Amino acid sequence: MGLDVVELTLRCEEEFDVALENDRLERVRTVGDLFELICEKLGLPFGPDAPRPLGRAFIPLATEPSEGWTRNSVWSKLVQIIIDQLQVDEADVTYHASFLDDLGAD
Repeated sequence: MGLDVVELTLRCEEEFDVALENDRLERVRTVGDLFELICEKLGLPFGPDAPRPLGRAFIPLATEPSEGWTRNSVWSKLVQIIIDQLQVDEADVTYHASFLDDLGAD
């Protein structure tokens, strides 16, 4: 796991107020992998489909939505974090995007 992914992970732990174990993180290769891990830690059930972003809804950093986390709000927040942390375009952050190959994380 490269430095970019370690920093992204630390930021996700802070933003979502969860602890992500290193042995689980070693298997994270895609945005979807990280998303599912965060959802699991938040107690959100696995969904059959990739999440849908909340349109242009902005969830302030370090803030949980007032109605609580949903898979879609976690997805929207995670996309915001990845864009900010890795300085990538929103269109590049997809469920199946590889942190290394598609997003250029080290």
